[in-house]
Amino acid sequence: MAAREREPEFVEEPDDALDGPVRDPDYRRRSAPVRVRRKRPGEWLRRLQRHWRAEAWATAGCAALLGGYAFFFHSAWFVLASSGQIAVAGASHGEASAVAGVFASDLGRDIFFIPIEARRESIAALPWVRSATVLRVWPAQLQVRLTERTPVALARAGSSLRLVDGGGVLLTAPEKGNFDFPVLSGLAGAEAANPDARRWLQARAPQMERFAAFRDALAQGGKLGEEISEIDLSESEDLRARIGVGRTSVLVHFGDRNFAARFALFQQQIEGWEQKFPGLASVDLRYDGQAIVDPGTAAKPAAATPAKATAKPAAKARGTKPGGRG
Repeated sequence: MAAREREPEFVEEPDDALDGPVRDPDYRRRSAPVRVRRKRPGEWLRRLQRHWRAEAWATAGCAALLGGYAFFFHSAWFVLASSGQIAVAGASHGEASAVAGVFASDLGRDIFFIPIEARRESIAALPWVRSATVLRVWPAQLQVRLTERTPVALARAGSSLRLVDGGGVLLTAPEKGNFDFPVLSGLAGAEAANPDARRWLQARAPQMERFAAFRDALAQGGKLGEEISEIDLSESEDLRARIGVGRTSVLVHFGDRNFAARFALFQQQIEGWEQKFPGLASVDLRYDGQAIVDPGTAAKPAAATPAKATAKPAAKARGTKPGGRG
């Protein structure tokens, strides 16, 4: 009979051996003495001797900052004393005096306290100014650079004429200047109390685009011919131009496209139409390759040849009164 395996014996340990960490009887903790710092006489003097360089540099830096602030912001060197310290570049239509007026409230003020961005916005709001830049120039000068609007035509505004740029902004003719442009009629809001309000400019945008397309198609040497005196932009699908023919003028319907080809047809046929219809009133060229002629009356043509209106200072418009049927 095989020997029975011997079962392991269990030894019961006391309860206090299970509680708490097992301690190594060979471990001994070394007790360190507690150091007590005592103030010695003259300690602050020794600390000052150790850090005097850093404290000296800090004091010098503060003094420099205060001195610089007083020099730049309270010195007479940087005061805008007169409008002669304002240099204006790019003003060719009399806006230099208006720019100086924008800075009238800043005379006697340090240039570093002048709100440059606010003044730039005020200058950009002037009628002839498209954009503006304002710079401070050492030691006490301001430099203003302007980009002015470029007039492209004259516009009827009630009984008067005003210049108009490519964006439809109406401009007052300057004191000095002579502008030889065709007259645009039918511009949206030209007679309104505030003709350059946002809604009027938006309404004029497509009108000015049609005019630009017509001008580019017919331009000779960068400008319309002398025979075109007035252009009506009131209808979106029919640009109408009054063209001088001999000693009278004819109203021509160009539609809204193919301006060059339609004008070429008009030039080819106008001599024959004039001979056949002495009182020729209008020609409709809106149908490509065709022309609808309004013979008008056989009355004797007008004695004066219509010419393009020319805007001069304090001069009335030289308009051409439409004649015949349109």
